[in-house]
Amino acid sequence: MSQEYEFIERGTEKFPVGLFAQTIYLDKPHHHIEYELFYLKNGRAIFGIEDQEFKLYPGDFLFINPGVTHYAKSAGEGEVYNYIAMVFDISLLGKPGDPCRQFFENIRIKRFVTMPKEISEKLAQATDLVEKKSEGHEIVVKSVLYDIISFVITSGQYEVVSLIENKKTYSISAIDTALNFIKEHFRENICLEDLLGLTNYSKSHFIRLFKEHTGYNFVDYINKYRIEKTCLDLIYTDKNVTEVATENGFNNVQYYSRTFKKYMKTTPKQYRKNGKNLVVPSSLANVYVYL
Repeated sequence: MSQEYEFIERGTEKFPVGLFAQTIYLDKPHHHIEYELFYLKNGRAIFGIEDQEFKLYPGDFLFINPGVTHYAKSAGEGEVYNYIAMVFDISLLGKPGDPCRQFFENIRIKRFVTMPKEISEKLAQATDLVEKKSEGHEIVVKSVLYDIISFVITSGQYEVVSLIENKKTYSISAIDTALNFIKEHFRENICLEDLLGLTNYSKSHFIRLFKEHTGYNFVDYINKYRIEKTCLDLIYTDKNVTEVATENGFNNVQYYSRTFKKYMKTTPKQYRKNGKNLVVPSSLANVYVYL
């Protein structure tokens, strides 16, 4: 395993916030199921989000929502840029139903956010602490992220997302309950009856609403969620493919490989090889922590 990476396990769960500083970013369009904050420390970069490209300058902050396709590249041939990124899971803000989590899930943070100098300085300091493996750096990383979210809220750099889309009359809260259950228990065997018991909907009614809300049927949604979870393990750990599969809810490695190829258009081994070549160039002194 590359020395640029450190993983701190918390039982079977990872502490749900990651911090890394590098001089290269994935230049191929990709997405993940966590939130990401991208801070350009120096240099210039071109950042692509879905179908648009933006030129970034030192001090720029970008907030990227889960599932949003993005990438970054140098603004010019041979031009080097340095950045810090924080990746975090919604579980950082509590379990489903927690007031902090509920509020965050019902807002949309602006794509470009403005941060005071002291926050960018704290972010850089946290990166230094992680690199030195200083005692308590986990707390510092988490506190900096809370500072960032708090500033976004107090400065009004967000908008409230309406829970009613296109004047649909059905309640989305029941589907959200089912999705939260999947996120909390995706490593376990989940059956449709588990979700029906949470929503009190009939089977046919739930299946229709779930497909309308997510764009996927029940099985495809869970598989896609599990596959995206395995992508991080493939790049950032030395676990073999069987371990990655079983620890993320797949009991059969052959089925996992077929499903992975269906969604990612490549095999798990090739994805690992390509991802590590892009993210962990051996000539660069990078630091990553997935706490």
